[in-house]
Amino acid sequence: MIECMERNEQIVVPVFFNVNPSHLRYQCGDYGDALAKHEGKFKENMIKIQSWRSALEKASNLKGFHYPANFEDESDLIDEIVKDIRQKLNKFYPCESNGLVGIDKKVEQIQSLLISGSSEVLFLGIWGMGGIGKTTIAQAIYDKYSRHDEYDGCCFLNVREGFEQHGLSLLREKLLCDLFEGEGLRTSGISKARFFSSAGRRMGGRKVLVVLDDVTTSEQIKYLVGEPIYFGQGSRVIITSRDQDVLTSGGVHQIYEVKEMCPKDSLKLFNLHAFKESQLKMGYEKLSEEVVKIAQGNPLALTVLGSDFHSRSIDTWECALSKIKKYPNEKIQSVLRFSYDGLHEVEKKAFLDIAFFFKDDDKDYVIRQLDAWGFYGVCGIEVLQRKALLTILSDNRIQMHELIRKMGCEIVRQESIESPGRRSRLRDSEDIHDILRYNLGTDKVEAMQIDVNQMTDLRLKVDTFKSMPRLRFLKIYHPLHAELSMSSRAPVWSPDKHVALLLSGYEELMSVASEIHIKFLHYLLFDGCSGPKEISVTSKEIRQPNITRPRMEIIMNSSIGHLSSLECSAVDVQQFKNLPNELLCLRSTYYLKLSNSNGQNTKKLKLHILFDGLRYYQLIPFSKLCNPVAAPLNISALSWCREFIVGEKESLADLLKALPFETKYTTNLFVSEHF
Repeated sequence: MIECMERNEQIVVPVFFNVNPSHLRYQCGDYGDALAKHEGKFKENMIKIQSWRSALEKASNLKGFHYPANFEDESDLIDEIVKDIRQKLNKFYPCESNGLVGIDKKVEQIQSLLISGSSEVLFLGIWGMGGIGKTTIAQAIYDKYSRHDEYDGCCFLNVREGFEQHGLSLLREKLLCDLFEGEGLRTSGISKARFFSSAGRRMGGRKVLVVLDDVTTSEQIKYLVGEPIYFGQGSRVIITSRDQDVLTSGGVHQIYEVKEMCPKDSLKLFNLHAFKESQLKMGYEKLSEEVVKIAQGNPLALTVLGSDFHSRSIDTWECALSKIKKYPNEKIQSVLRFSYDGLHEVEKKAFLDIAFFFKDDDKDYVIRQLDAWGFYGVCGIEVLQRKALLTILSDNRIQMHELIRKMGCEIVRQESIESPGRRSRLRDSEDIHDILRYNLGTDKVEAMQIDVNQMTDLRLKVDTFKSMPRLRFLKIYHPLHAELSMSSRAPVWSPDKHVALLLSGYEELMSVASEIHIKFLHYLLFDGCSGPKEISVTSKEIRQPNITRPRMEIIMNSSIGHLSSLECSAVDVQQFKNLPNELLCLRSTYYLKLSNSNGQNTKKLKLHILFDGLRYYQLIPFSKLCNPVAAPLNISALSWCREFIVGEKESLADLLKALPFETKYTTNLFVSEHF
């Protein structure tokens, strides 16, 4: 044993059972008598005897266990031996030795949280998306600590599975049975208050370790473990969940978020299941990396896909990869879908819209879109974030794990497997091409994203969408210099539907016009469009339209009165064909920049009408608009105006003369050469 320790760096733990260590060190007493007999027996091999004497001396100097000197009875000795060996094994055989790649660092991070405030009772949450490794981490923590004598009782419960099979009452009985080592407590028919009062008395000062795995509601936490006061000092309750709200509502003190695996560990885990070794197999390098890319650091996906690809040929791999890209693995989807199934109907719609159309888009923009359809964007995105179905990056962009996004696409595909025209959302170019070409759309279609570059032989017409009356979102990627023409007769302009109009990159877009007032047009944006040259669209829901284009002519007729919710806008005077008296109705506007870039006559602007209406106007920009002195007398009505901006230095003195003393809150006066 000593030779193994010195040669192979193995660990030797001596147990001095009814033996004094000094007898080994000095070879006296019974050991001295025994060695003397051996010397007489092995006279021709004294080297062996000397090696025994040396080994005994070295063993006596090792740290070990001395009975009965340091223990009252043999059971205490055995417990300490087991505890010591387990600690040594945990040190030299970490989790990764059992195929749990990349988990050691996460276990260490959670351990540091468990150690903090060690004398207090701590509820710790482990949170993350489905398949990310919450249960595996919790099990590793439990295995490590439950073997020690540090806790008086330990219990690991799979709550969701146990609840579905047996109910919470039996789960609670199992919990107490484990914690009290078989001494159960009758719980059926007992109120929660009475139960925890009785359990608290039984628990006394017992320090326990409890893991509640896969919890779905905060009520489950409260029913099973109640409050920290029911446990002895130093107790630890670890709770895993996909829903952050469940943990916070359940009284969890700290939450650890489980992140995706790094590419290096992902490849290692996949290789262990695909090839039964951690190294890449020659000839499969690129294919393996492609599979790992699909899994995006999700341990469940890496494990399932690795097992599915095990012992398959390269040709089979290539075929299976093509299939996975279009039809996600059912085992993985079943685990991920549980989070989706727990959403409210409105949140499900928001999730599917984001999965289909808005991944990587700005959060505020997506919120406006969801609000336009009555999907409560702020609340919906927060719920999806807390359920680990999406994340918000530092630059405010929405990010969604590719497996989760594909789950959303698969949910919609399952709405009508054989007939894409009966699905709620469409983005696959092949499906859309056939739907539009052969008029296969139905009233089930709500949203569609079209890449016209993939359909060069298809010409879009307004009548194309007549079979889709519920269409609320139409996003079109169009070739440069192409023209798109639609009128108010198209379903997307239905006056009683929520509408958001976004046009991007249309060089030759001629006009956007509606002869009717669109009741629920929430958002109007022209991005990268030199046109349209004419726009005549109104809605009382428009708040901040972006319609600043130099060649655009805006026809504002009497329907501008419906822009009662307009908060701010920036347009050039030359864009207006007329400015009707209905400007008086713009009572919500606090910023309306009217510039006059070509110096045309501004007497027709009817500023007195504008100032009568804009009682809460907060910013006045005079930019080649008119001489400030010529401003109407009722400028004094703008008592809340905080800023005046003057485009030319020469106008400053005239402006100061013209400003009314009744303008109470003016705090900033800007003068610039170029407004």
